Amino acid sequence: MQTQYLQRMLIGLGLVMALAVPWASASTNYYVVAPGQSTPTPPWTNWGLAHTNLFEVVAVARDNDTVYMTNNAKYYLTNQITLNYAIMVRSWGPGGILDPINTIIDANIPGAATTNRHFSLNNYGATLAGLTLTNGWDTSYATNVASGGAILIYYGIVTNCIIMRNYAMNPHSDYNRAGGGGIYMGVNTANSGGVWNCTVSGNSAYQSGGGISVFRGGPWKIMNCTVSGNSARGKSNSGGGIYLNPVDLTSTIISNCWVISNYCIWYSGGVFLNYTAQCHDSVIIGNTAEFYEGGGIRMGANSLVRNCLIANNLCLSNTADGGGIAISGRALIQNCTIVSNTSTARTGGVRATQATKIENSIIWGNSGSGSYSNWYIYPSTNPAASGWGGYTTNTFTNCCTSPQIVDVCAAEVNTITNDPRFVNNVTDFRLQSGSPCINAGVNREWMENALDVYGNRRIDNFRKTVDIGAYEYLSRGTLFGFQ
Repeated sequence: MQTQYLQRMLIGLGLVMALAVPWASASTNYYVVAPGQSTPTPPWTNWGLAHTNLFEVVAVARDNDTVYMTNNAKYYLTNQITLNYAIMVRSWGPGGILDPINTIIDANIPGAATTNRHFSLNNYGATLAGLTLTNGWDTSYATNVASGGAILIYYGIVTNCIIMRNYAMNPHSDYNRAGGGGIYMGVNTANSGGVWNCTVSGNSAYQSGGGISVFRGGPWKIMNCTVSGNSARGKSNSGGGIYLNPVDLTSTIISNCWVISNYCIWYSGGVFLNYTAQCHDSVIIGNTAEFYEGGGIRMGANSLVRNCLIANNLCLSNTADGGGIAISGRALIQNCTIVSNTSTARTGGVRATQATKIENSIIWGNSGSGSYSNWYIYPSTNPAASGWGGYTTNTFTNCCTSPQIVDVCAAEVNTITNDPRFVNNVTDFRLQSGSPCINAGVNREWMENALDVYGNRRIDNFRKTVDIGAYEYLSRGTLFGFQ
């Protein structure tokens, strides 16, 4: 697990090296260096004439322009920079590669009493690439309910950046609109964009989304990111790591992310999903919800979790449960491994209600105070409610868990109650030879070209039947071909 974590960190910092090449359609390239490294001379279009003030360069840039910032420098911002045009602001390391580690934009001005947000993105082509943004602070408080400690995105992309130690301390009572310690995305129905290949770490919000918060708009994509050590600390907030509440029923997806060691006082230490928000192919580990439910994930109406490992998360509440996943609306869980989660209340694994559908999933080795440590079904207040696929009750299909699913509010098919036989019950939740979960799932259309969390094909070429859980067992041997 530790090796995979380090690999993810490296991917998050350097995957998109293609951005090292200037846009073919760029009309003008501008150059910025740290104060003292140049005598700025307009129009700042080569390194010899480079400006030392990023704010002034962005003010003259227009659509398809690129602003290059030299690495091995720290830049200080005295004001928020707004990208109203299709401008890329990016680092320039050795040979032109992206270098976020050594290109730092700091909003904490030495000697200043306050700090400010770094960027607001307000154009579909607005892009930040290969930068470290730190010490940003949303100081607007109740007068502005669109937060974001480092970045506010109405439209635009953030890629290959490190977003660390930023703060959104807006105490506005609307926790949907206030939050996003690192990044806030949304506000209006037409907004869209994403965060790709980034590390979002050590940020804090008073309201929802310690690392990233999304409200309204879409589609939004959060892909190939590591979101770790963030916190949401106000009352009635959600999502210590990521908060997704698109509302507008658009495609809002987390994919190929690691959400690690985040904290929330209220709902969902790791990820909050609502209104068709989805989490795919991701690892959700070591997150904590203190006073309410969903240590790893809390799922609301029509949300989806697919192909994920949810492990070692913690729910500290004595009255609510769901150390791994807490479900409060119609939801779908497919091919997940939910293991070693803990709740001080009833259920360490999954707390389900209101027409939840779980298939091809392992719910095993979780800890709670009641007799249903792995799963508990809370009686639905609306048993006739329909959800994914039109079913009207909680459904478990081809799952591995214990005890057997027997509940008046649930239907089960092909439940396995035997030990799934992990490679290691503490650190490696892949299946080993002889596991009853191998080739024991039910195939779905989405699996045709899909990979598991480890990168193996979901449907193997031999048995052509999916395994239960987040990992596909890869048998060892030699494949011979004949002509």
